[in-house]
Amino acid sequence: MDKEYEYSFKVKEIKEFINYCLNNNYKKIDDYKQIRTLYKNNGKIMARITKNIYNDKIIEILNFKDDNLNDDVLTVSRETKDLIITNENKEFVKSLIDILDLNNKKELIRNRIVFIKDNVKFEIDEYEVPKMKVVAIEGEKSKIDKIYNDLKQLIENNIVE
Repeated sequence: MDKEYEYSFKVKEIKEFINYCLNNNYKKIDDYKQIRTLYKNNGKIMARITKNIYNDKIIEILNFKDDNLNDDVLTVSRETKDLIITNENKEFVKSLIDILDLNNKKELIRNRIVFIKDNVKFEIDEYEVPKMKVVAIEGEKSKIDKIYNDLKQLIENNIVE
């Protein structure tokens, strides 16, 4: 199981963060629509079924993640590997969600752009449901701390409280 270090914050505009990535030699690796359904109970783990919609294909995955119930900008959480959902395992996925007593809590719809450089990933999201814009910086803690500090003024000018 992987640990994920991530700075995540709601912003007024995403354009300046996209420009930062482009101007600092980050490689754009993805641009797609995503529909994510969150399943929770009163425990500390949530299941996520995510449908990634690309121009020519749809990929649906299941994974589990710590349910961090806070608004901290930096989160550290455990996350499982992804299981690609296929026609052959769709019933198993449904039964797994059921036996773990996880209930459908929320659906998120967003457009996501992903940039990467030196194992640091920017996920820049424009949500349709709920309406908001979010920027996340993921990677090794020391690397993302440095980038977060470099961008601190830009973040403070764009942050949504």
